[in-house]
Amino acid sequence: MEGSDQLRFTDTRPGPNRRKRGPRTPWAALPMQVVVPVVAVSALLLGGLGLWSMLRSRTVPAEENVRSVFVPSPPPPESVYDTLRTGETLAEVLDVHGFSAQAIYELIEVVREYKSPRSFRPGVVVRLTGPAGGQAEQVLLQLNEDSLLSLEAHTDGWASDVVTVPIRVDTLLLGGLIESSLWYAELTGEVDDLGEGEFQEYVYDLADVFAWKVDFTRDIRRGDAFRVAIERELRPDGTVRSRRFLAIELRNRGRVLSAIPYTRPGGRRDYFDVEGEALRGVFLRYPVPYRITSGFSNRRYHPVLKQYRAHRGTDYGAPHGTSVKATATGTVTRAGTWGNYGRMVAIRHTHGIETRYAHLSSISAGIRVGARVDQGQVIGRVGSTGLATGPHLHYEFLQNGAHRNISTMNLPSAPALEDQYMSEFLVNRDAALDVVSGVALPAAASDFVGPAVAD
Repeated sequence: MEGSDQLRFTDTRPGPNRRKRGPRTPWAALPMQVVVPVVAVSALLLGGLGLWSMLRSRTVPAEENVRSVFVPSPPPPESVYDTLRTGETLAEVLDVHGFSAQAIYELIEVVREYKSPRSFRPGVVVRLTGPAGGQAEQVLLQLNEDSLLSLEAHTDGWASDVVTVPIRVDTLLLGGLIESSLWYAELTGEVDDLGEGEFQEYVYDLADVFAWKVDFTRDIRRGDAFRVAIERELRPDGTVRSRRFLAIELRNRGRVLSAIPYTRPGGRRDYFDVEGEALRGVFLRYPVPYRITSGFSNRRYHPVLKQYRAHRGTDYGAPHGTSVKATATGTVTRAGTWGNYGRMVAIRHTHGIETRYAHLSSISAGIRVGARVDQGQVIGRVGSTGLATGPHLHYEFLQNGAHRNISTMNLPSAPALEDQYMSEFLVNRDAALDVVSGVALPAAASDFVGPAVAD
């Protein structure tokens, strides 16, 4: 080549980046250790481009060639419910539902952390959930009325968790007209919301509240009436977890008695009248709210012995199994079988007083010599053990070792509400009476008038 404008490989004229280029060397003059890597990299780049183009053409088909595939979802899990039967164990229930011996052992060991498997009683509900036709993967077990034990199968064993039963709170309003007794009153109000046997429990509670104002075995007359407002905690199955009166009004022999609950700070919950006077006596008038079948007497004909002898107590006719309550706080001095008394409990109280409860069918757990009991605590059940012709409670009251006739004694009431609590009590009283005033009564009791309450 000729001419000054022609470039040579050794030309050092500045390039576009304004820097001097080095002398260019022909490929043939480059050493092999430089040429081979460059060629190899170039080949890989070109080949990769071609491969990417080919794959792209295969993985991005034309729109008309796209096909939808339907994948069915698995069937939902199924739940089976079973109930523990008499004489049946939890392990046997699991065996019936196809659990292997190893799986039963592992599951029982987890349950044991919360409750002894042998302590489950007949009627406990077990729910087993799993794929249709397959092994259950979840077990829901009723620990008690208020909690469930949830167990889920994992690869490394059973995971457990305690689930609390949700509670719903409501207010129940009831009125009643007495025909012969509280148990057979003609009810009005929210009667349809009562569970089976629930009203009978309220009768016991109401009798306890007015035990020192009204003798329900003698003082109740036809035409008497009552109305109550009750706060309840309800489980999902409708059973009552807890209950308490918000207010009670009772008409008895032309007088109107009211009961308003109030809890002193750090104290027990008591009932008071509209003036703040306590309704509770130092002793309950009777341990069961049933009629007297045989009173205190120095000479009574004994139906079993067929002879006249002193009857140093009071007999209450009550169905077998009726709850028997301690009439006052005290300490148990005897609990067991004692001659003609049969199965009985004796309690020592203050001021040299002792009470006895005889012919019991059973004694409550924890009631033993030296145990402390509270007023109203259930200590046993009515029965006919010992020298008895049928189920009833024989109740005795002794003071300084001498038997006394409880029906004729004038025992003091508990202290009135202290002045520092009265302002709050009056606010609660007015609100409670306002609620209960809305309860309708049967027509025969339409003249029911509540107590006068000052504004």
